[in-house]
Amino acid sequence: MNRMIALIATGLLVSLAGPTAEASAQGVQTGAIRGTVVDQQGLPVPNVTVAVASPALQGQRSATTSPDGSYAFMLLPAGEYVVTFEAAQFAPASRTTSVLLGLWVEMNAALRAAGVSEQVQVVAETPAPIATPTVGTNLKHDEIEALATPRTLFGIAQLAPGLTTNTPNDAQVTINGAFAFDNVFMLNGVDVNDNLFGSPQNLFIEDAIEETAIMTSGITAEYGRFTGGVINAITKSGGNTFTGSFRTNFSNPRWIEQTPFELCDPAVTAATCRKAALRPDDVQQSYEGTFGGYVVKDRLWFFGAGRHQKTSTATPLPLTGTPNTQTDTNKRGEIKLTGTLAAGHTVQGEYLNNARDQASRPTFAFTIDPIATGNRTLPNYYYYTNYRGVPRNDFLIEAHFSQRKFGFKNAGGSGTALNDSPIFSLNQSAGSGPAHYNAQYFDASDPQNRNNYQLTGNLTYFWNRPSAGRHEIKGGYEFFRSQLNGGNSQSSTGYVYNADYLADASGTVPILDAQGRLIPVFVPGEAIIENWLPVRGAELNVDNQSFYGQDHIAINNRWSADLGVRYERVRSEATGDIVGVDTDIVVPRLALGYDVMGNGRHVVHVTYGHYAGRYNEAQIGTNSNVGIPDVLLGIYIGPAGQGRNFAAGFNPANYFTVFGQFPTANIFFEDGLSSPVVREFTTSYGANIFDGKGYVEGAYIWRDWSSFIEDYISLANGTTTVVKNGFNVGTFTNIEYANTSTEEAFRHYQGFEFQGRYKVNPNWAVNGSYTIQLQNEGNYTGEATNQPGLTGRIGDYPEAFNATRHYPEGRLPGFQRNKFRMWSIYRKDFGRFGDALVSGLWRVDSATVYSLRSTGQPITAIQDARIAAYPDGPSNQEIFYDERGSEIFKGYGLLDLGLGYNIPMFRTLRPWIKLDVYNLMNNQKQIAWNTTVTQDATTPADSLGLRTGYRKGGSFGKATSNAHFPVPYQGETGGRAFLVAVGLRF
Repeated sequence: MNRMIALIATGLLVSLAGPTAEASAQGVQTGAIRGTVVDQQGLPVPNVTVAVASPALQGQRSATTSPDGSYAFMLLPAGEYVVTFEAAQFAPASRTTSVLLGLWVEMNAALRAAGVSEQVQVVAETPAPIATPTVGTNLKHDEIEALATPRTLFGIAQLAPGLTTNTPNDAQVTINGAFAFDNVFMLNGVDVNDNLFGSPQNLFIEDAIEETAIMTSGITAEYGRFTGGVINAITKSGGNTFTGSFRTNFSNPRWIEQTPFELCDPAVTAATCRKAALRPDDVQQSYEGTFGGYVVKDRLWFFGAGRHQKTSTATPLPLTGTPNTQTDTNKRGEIKLTGTLAAGHTVQGEYLNNARDQASRPTFAFTIDPIATGNRTLPNYYYYTNYRGVPRNDFLIEAHFSQRKFGFKNAGGSGTALNDSPIFSLNQSAGSGPAHYNAQYFDASDPQNRNNYQLTGNLTYFWNRPSAGRHEIKGGYEFFRSQLNGGNSQSSTGYVYNADYLADASGTVPILDAQGRLIPVFVPGEAIIENWLPVRGAELNVDNQSFYGQDHIAINNRWSADLGVRYERVRSEATGDIVGVDTDIVVPRLALGYDVMGNGRHVVHVTYGHYAGRYNEAQIGTNSNVGIPDVLLGIYIGPAGQGRNFAAGFNPANYFTVFGQFPTANIFFEDGLSSPVVREFTTSYGANIFDGKGYVEGAYIWRDWSSFIEDYISLANGTTTVVKNGFNVGTFTNIEYANTSTEEAFRHYQGFEFQGRYKVNPNWAVNGSYTIQLQNEGNYTGEATNQPGLTGRIGDYPEAFNATRHYPEGRLPGFQRNKFRMWSIYRKDFGRFGDALVSGLWRVDSATVYSLRSTGQPITAIQDARIAAYPDGPSNQEIFYDERGSEIFKGYGLLDLGLGYNIPMFRTLRPWIKLDVYNLMNNQKQIAWNTTVTQDATTPADSLGLRTGYRKGGSFGKATSNAHFPVPYQGETGGRAFLVAVGLRF
């Protein structure tokens, strides 16, 4: 009985013209062009009129070169540009270039005297991705569209070096050893991170994404609230011509090969494996459309996009076998306006909505009762407005405001009668958990919201003195509020019961009553009641106010420097005037660049900086009732009975309270509590290759973390006696959240990143990225499946837990020695018969690691004796038998193929068809397996009474999930997979 209570309680519980700096601000949506104009003798030419024009730019912008021949254009929308140079006594000249999101183009020019046939010599144009101290990758729409790869923010980002998808939760990425929840995803300047998990919200229409920039290290002071990296994307904005697209995407579960687990291949699966039925033959469609153009040319542009998808999934409920068809309807819409108020002054605004409705949705994979399925809506939208001004060529202004809202609405039950409460079985398993039946879980009247609000502004000033170099000085402010709202009610009645249902002789197949309902069986001393006491509408605000300054200094034609600093002030406050954090921090961002030969072909960068991580509500709200309701746990004292109409079994008065959890009573935060900080050092080398047809870059990254947020459970913190509703629940050990010392908890990362691009000819390009992790080690994981910001055993019951057995050092779960991506796109033009494309993407991922550990192990007598003075204590523990990450799974490689054909029909109207084949060779290698081990009672015990040896479980080494084989693409399991799309472009 004690063990049963403990289990339930626990359940509650990578030609260069010289070093350049990034043109960036938090959520930057533009790029820049700059350079120096000289004559044939290499002397600077002042007063040259330089002009830039682009289909992406409203109107034309011009500037004159300074006395040292320099010029700069900032706040340029990403796109293709024509740059012209005009000056008295010199021949006019022009050049085309591509401006990438968040990056500089360095275009230095040597003008010739008037009358000379060769008008201009471009001394060097830096490949923008390697021109900055920031290590990153930019990927455009057409490149992603040509590949067989997901077109989501996650699918695009996974092509970059320094980033892996070896994460605890779906749609997350981990960058250079950081937590998977500690990155920033931005779209059009809006932070689209999920507040808790840090994964990107689906606030996009895939065909509307124009360009994505992935920044993994050497990131400037304009960016904050992360220790990983930044994924920043923009959508299309219209233009002086009308363009658009429509596409239909086709998928079918039958077009995906079944895994050896589904087929119960005896070589890799356990003897208990049951062969799965064929995947359903169900063609499903999603639709996307875009349309953009102008209201007034060069003055007011518009862009709109939409997406619609409705899926139906028929899956019988576990144990009962009751047919259940779950539907998911998703409608997305986007409208954007861009207007020029006056030359050099642009305002842009956008609204994007992602409405999702789900019907007949089981709350859990182990929901067995159709009554316990239900409907819910997931409202999700953002809007923003920004201003970009160039009042003078040497002075720039930017301002931005945005708001994003996401919620779970109508999720859960609505009944108030006690027999309309959800019930979980005690001893009957529905596969992945105890059987859930009788009523929906959660409360429809207590929605949860995850929102954010952002206000930013910055000024940039160009200052040029021959004795002090050229300065580009930027200063800015950011206010960012992350908001979590809701009490997380577990039941509409306030109660959840734990009781087995009446079953046949097998003990698992339910017997139903006359109304077709499952019959709960209330056994005294076994049935359990959970009385949840939420604070409906509880709210937590985490406010981050930041000031930053960044000075890029072009010292001479070889040396440059970037001096940056960011100040962050953070305060959180929850319902009840509960303050979690109230602290500040200063983080430096420094870089030095050197042009090795002085001709822009080879550049070296060195950076040093600190990053302060985001304040995750899962941690900062632990001392409040925001998403963490109070709970009382009781044991049934009788009488015995069964059925939904057995009132005594549902009567709270017939239960004896034995346990409680009250976050506002005994959880405290130390003064000055702050987010983890990472120190980073990088050095990189970039080179222009094959006469400007390509580039290569290599970088070394070193990172070291400190000051993790950890809970300390110790008698040194004191105790608290809790009285709830007049009932003395008992005395509890106080829990203090504090920052760890560097000796207590640590994470270390070292790695190399390589990337390159080569345009073989106008129709054929080859690209690649490669990451080598030299070190990704520590003793602090900080996250798990569905548990971002997870604390560990460091500082908990120090008398009973130690580093060797409970938080050992070693390779962290995110360790992956090698990650390689190589892709090539070839296009063939057949004139009036159209054009075809063939693309290939080679994905190679080396093995990940796992630990020899056992979860849910009982507390030993020795441990129990050591913590006897505690009024409460741990009910179970996780123990390790070797260092963390001591074992290794297997690596794999996949080849993806994309085939497309466009057919010209009328003017710009072009119908097209695309076939994507993921995992072309149908690689079904087993890459992971069951790792269950238990204590071996025949081996010696350590000083805590824990066995030092282990026994492998019956399924150890066997595949027990489709996830133990390579997946074709994110969100889907199986072998070779086919996707088809058809559409129109104009």
